[in-house]
Amino acid sequence: MDSGPEQDERLAYATSLVQKVFDEVYDEFRLWKRDYASRALQAVARPPSPKDTISQAEISEPTSSEPEKALQLPSPTLEYTEIWDAETRTTAKVPTQVFRVVDMFSALPAHEYATPSARNIFLGDDPGALPFIPFADDPTFNRALFLREYKKFSWRMASADTDLEAVVVETARRLHDEHQMLYQHIDETAVLPLELLDRAGARGTLSSSRRRDFPAWPPDVPPSQKILHSDTDVDPFAASPDKALALLVTTFCTNLNCMVGFCSTHLDPTPLPLPVAPLVKIKRLKDLARVLCGPDCFLVAPAAEEPPAPAWPTDTTQLLRTMLDYAPDTIPCDLATICARPCGEVFAQRQRILPDRDAARAMKGKTKTKGWLASKKPKTIRMTSSLFDDLDTRRFTPGRPCLHDGPCDASARPECACFNNKAHCESGCRCRRKCTRRWVGCACTAVKGKGPGTCRTQRCACYLAHRECDPELCGKCQAKDAEANICQNADIQRARWKHTKVAPARWGMGLFMSEAADFDDLIIEYIGELIFDPTTDSRDPIAEHRGRNYLFELNKTLSIDGTYVGNDARYINHDAQSPNCRAKGAFSSSSLPYVLTTQSQRVCSAHGQRRAPDRDLRDAGVEVWRGGPV
Repeated sequence: MDSGPEQDERLAYATSLVQKVFDEVYDEFRLWKRDYASRALQAVARPPSPKDTISQAEISEPTSSEPEKALQLPSPTLEYTEIWDAETRTTAKVPTQVFRVVDMFSALPAHEYATPSARNIFLGDDPGALPFIPFADDPTFNRALFLREYKKFSWRMASADTDLEAVVVETARRLHDEHQMLYQHIDETAVLPLELLDRAGARGTLSSSRRRDFPAWPPDVPPSQKILHSDTDVDPFAASPDKALALLVTTFCTNLNCMVGFCSTHLDPTPLPLPVAPLVKIKRLKDLARVLCGPDCFLVAPAAEEPPAPAWPTDTTQLLRTMLDYAPDTIPCDLATICARPCGEVFAQRQRILPDRDAARAMKGKTKTKGWLASKKPKTIRMTSSLFDDLDTRRFTPGRPCLHDGPCDASARPECACFNNKAHCESGCRCRRKCTRRWVGCACTAVKGKGPGTCRTQRCACYLAHRECDPELCGKCQAKDAEANICQNADIQRARWKHTKVAPARWGMGLFMSEAADFDDLIIEYIGELIFDPTTDSRDPIAEHRGRNYLFELNKTLSIDGTYVGNDARYINHDAQSPNCRAKGAFSSSSLPYVLTTQSQRVCSAHGQRRAPDRDLRDAGVEVWRGGPV
């Protein structure tokens, strides 16, 4: 609010109104919570229901001797339990036969439970604040070494008052709905103990309240009305097609192994594509369309140098402009479907936005351009370990896709992320499709007379570079056709694992083959949390104390930890004397999963390999888990 006598008077009135409503809401919540707490305590303190009296004869005479004989139960002991009857206020002794059967059931070997997952979850690092001290009552745990990895404790940090947040949200709702006050003006009164709107570096109550559940108070307000939105919050899909496109592109994972929104594995957002210049003239568009899309198709529109464009709503015009920025050569028939407008009108608008002279100028510039953008096919950079680190999966960490115009070399502005990371450009990169750094796939074809078996030799460029064949790039081997089963270098993306089972082994739990496996067959992918070195160090004291380590080192930056999230691969351990499988990394659709494959020439079968002791996994050293035997 601006300064001045009139504004000061308005601020004083607003302050008194906010204080009045806040006091009313606070008193209402206090009375409701007292009643709610009383009812909750009464519910758990309710006396048990009366039970039918069991005679001594029914207790001492079993109905059948077969269960006792089958289980070989030990001799029972008679124990008496005192039961207090709250209704009669008397105590009764109830005899009970007790069978000690603890020793009859053998416990499973010690292991840690993990949340099952079919894919890796990118965690990065654990929170910097320690939530609790593990093994607090175990004097053998090296607590000092463990606490050294943390800078603060969660129980010493201020926590949010959820009751106060509920009161503030209800106060803001009443002021906004009943008194038509803006949230900004409510904050300016400085009455509420919590700010409503976001500030620099701090989340406001309106934002944080959308991520929680509210109590059933007030009883007449539905949960949907307790989720408040800022006065400036606008739906990006309704506000601007550009913002909607940016939201969709950055939150939707285009990796072929995912194709989902808010992916938990690939956290690097996909950059927006660069605007594309039109290359197709109007006459060529008509040749591409060929078939009428309807009575209003642009193919039947009268020929004109620039037909009059009808008046369109602003949002529809902006949607068409956005489409033409990134796909200018799309035929009007398809644009009409997207914009929900007649095809003839779309054609007229397109001619006004992208006249033929723009396409002619773009074609002329392309023809004159020399070097990497020349019309002839550019020369692909030769794959060498000095230029590309991604040829060695043990020393390479995938990075962000590049976003720039021009060649992917030292001259790129802004700098090329792929060039700096010594990586090939992938499908998510926004450089030109003819970029010389792009991975081009393989040119393998099916072996005549042998059927399946393609792409499993050193002749395959993908196999040689520790990559799976890309369904978008490797066309001759039919990598995209899973049913044809021609390409044999796509097992990871197709989840073609061997059948395995977890069972007790000589030392702890182990993973055993349930079917035969030949040399270099894919057994399973190692699944877990992707973590950085600081979290690896902070988790090491716990793993050392337990004597069980589920950490798998990927490269110099990342590790996979299957302690808390994982799959059956976490139960694999190595046999130092006769290893029968090995670990290796392989790119699969721009991802870098680690898999376990058979190493020996002999066939592995169920229970064919003894699992090493749990302690040996830690004592064997990290070299075992850097691609050696497991």
